[in-house]
Amino acid sequence: MAKILIHVQHLLGTGHARRMAAIANGLARSGHDTVLASGGMSLRLDVGAAKLIQLPACRAQDATFKVLIDANGNAVDESWREARAQATLDLYAALKPDLLIVELYPLGRALLRFELEPLIARAGRIPKLVSIRDVPQRPADSKIESRLAALGDFAAVLAHGDEGFLPATQSFPELARIGSKLIHTGYIAGTDQTPCGQDEIVVSVGGGAAGVKLLDASLKLAARRAHAGERWRILTGEQVATISAPNAFVAVERNRPDFLGLLKGSRLSISQAGYNTAIDLLRARVPAILVPFAEGNEREQTIRAEAFAFAGLATIADEGRLTPESLDTAIGNAKSPRPHTISCEGVAATASIVSRWL
Repeated sequence: MAKILIHVQHLLGTGHARRMAAIANGLARSGHDTVLASGGMSLRLDVGAAKLIQLPACRAQDATFKVLIDANGNAVDESWREARAQATLDLYAALKPDLLIVELYPLGRALLRFELEPLIARAGRIPKLVSIRDVPQRPADSKIESRLAALGDFAAVLAHGDEGFLPATQSFPELARIGSKLIHTGYIAGTDQTPCGQDEIVVSVGGGAAGVKLLDASLKLAARRAHAGERWRILTGEQVATISAPNAFVAVERNRPDFLGLLKGSRLSISQAGYNTAIDLLRARVPAILVPFAEGNEREQTIRAEAFAFAGLATIADEGRLTPESLDTAIGNAKSPRPHTISCEGVAATASIVSRWL
């Protein structure tokens, strides 16, 4: 058994935290003493036998990702940064890990440099791995060289996607320069679920505060279309205000732990194109409409949605032009997904890679 510390920070959505929770769960099942340190707003995360430690919480103020705010909505100051950094170092000292996994940094998360630089320095010579999603954000040209150079302190960069479907180098071509340090693990999927839906149209917006446009258009369209023969289920994020159902044939509720089961039993999925939702669609294999979040020059979900559309796995609806009418048209164009062999075995692959480095 080895001791492993994983650091994750979700800033707006919750996909990063849920992906790293699945990894922590898998590492614990492999026999490692695993701790997941989460710096975002408190979430219910399934880490299995791993330990979940909540650091002093913060998130991004908005989609520009320029300002950090604390759990009370106040911009963080220097004293808050010092306390957060010390909490992380205290956790490291208590665990004395044999391996450290850091989500995204130094390729991103520059807002957390005050915390992560001391953590990486304290880790010293133990193996350190960087965890990134399938579509990493490419830094500005002026920052690429310094961020690639900083990877010299790390044993590997784990890209949690399928290289044959959507390689990390598609959105960040310069990653090819790190050669064999870049390892694609396959997608990180949670526990499989049996179908439990009722042939509904399922609308979901992930776990964050984004997706207001999709919720608005879906609710208005459901109010017009839903009837005894066509039922809708609209799932809101944990940070979205309570919404009332427009009629008796529409159910509105918070995200559910059996989301994959709902998708498997649905007639159609309408969602954003976040990492975890995309993986659930790969496993549910139902007709899907993707409305990628694209505010603040965000390209991640658009790139992922385009890959799905190209592979015949989904139809895209433009968030910027989304209306009940355009969504209605997309529903009419939705088709059953083509068969695929995209790897969703990233949890087991990551555990194997970690064991190799240990």
